[in-house]
Amino acid sequence: MPWQQLAWAVGAKIRVIPVDADGQVILSEYQRLLGPKVKLVSVTQVSNALGTVVPVKEIVDLAHRNGAKALVDGAQSISHMRVDVQDIGADFFVFSGHKIFGPTGIGAVWARAEILDDMPPWQGGGNMIEDVTFERTRFQPAPNKFEAGTGNIADAVGLGAALEYVEGWGIENIGRYEHELLDYATHLLRPIKGVRLIGTARDKASVLSFTLEGYTTHDVGVALNEEGIAVRTGHHCAQPILRRFGLETTVRPSLAFYNTRDEVDRFIAVVQRLSKAPH
Repeated sequence: MPWQQLAWAVGAKIRVIPVDADGQVILSEYQRLLGPKVKLVSVTQVSNALGTVVPVKEIVDLAHRNGAKALVDGAQSISHMRVDVQDIGADFFVFSGHKIFGPTGIGAVWARAEILDDMPPWQGGGNMIEDVTFERTRFQPAPNKFEAGTGNIADAVGLGAALEYVEGWGIENIGRYEHELLDYATHLLRPIKGVRLIGTARDKASVLSFTLEGYTTHDVGVALNEEGIAVRTGHHCAQPILRRFGLETTVRPSLAFYNTRDEVDRFIAVVQRLSKAPH
């Protein structure tokens, strides 16, 4: 939606990289879409709807070779894997605080210093101003010129605490454990009669998206909720990717480092019970 709003404002056109049947982007099609008119490439590092880990480093490199800037959305990746913006080579990197166990309503935007220096402020207000008169305003250097008004101090403190918490556990340790849990859950879920896994790329984060034949995704979510198992059902703010698979909604358990195999077993037991029940 933000890209559509930008396109409406400046007259840009949006081209979309297609994905294959496993939910991975098709790099050959991406290369075909690149051309002299492409100014910005935006790519999600991990799909929130499918769990697919996208080869962002390669995508960014191809964008740069084409003379375009590249933005990487790390909202879903930041809590599962170590992110090195220098290694990725992105011009912009963004993520949401609540995806890494922080408060809602706050996130982060990282960009190369020379790009920030060249960009005008997008909002006006105190803190961003170096000097102001009735005739003109002189802004502070980046990044302060983008921090208009009173900052969201409380949530920033909360986000900082969340990042320190994750660092304390070690992101590699978290990623390793979550992958083991994902493999365990996938192995048990896949054979259940009527289950269709959505997003089967080889490289995935710990997101399981599925449907169960004979049930709406809401029905499955309610049954799981009655057993104290919280999942998200719906389109996950990702309707276009789900429609690629002929769906409007899925059930999406998201496994984190605080989950256990016992909890996975309880989740699987509910899906098995539903699968065997007459309906």
